[in-house]
Amino acid sequence: MKAKSTVVKQLYRLNVEPKVVDQLSKLAARTGEPKTRLATRLFTEAVMTFKPAGATKAKAAAQSKG
Repeated sequence: MKAKSTVVKQLYRLNVEPKVVDQLSKLAARTGEPKTRLATRLFTEAVMTFKPAGATKAKAAAQSKG
């Protein structure tokens, strides 16, 4: 049986443009997913897939040397 990983809930207070809130509300209404859960999922995906530009260049340079 696989052990379930621990989930840590950290709340952030973000300043968001009103048009972003409107889009989030429309998407939540269309999908039926609560706004809070949708915002958390989208934020998590954005953070987990973010790759800083400098890190990408450094990694490519290291691979070309190897």
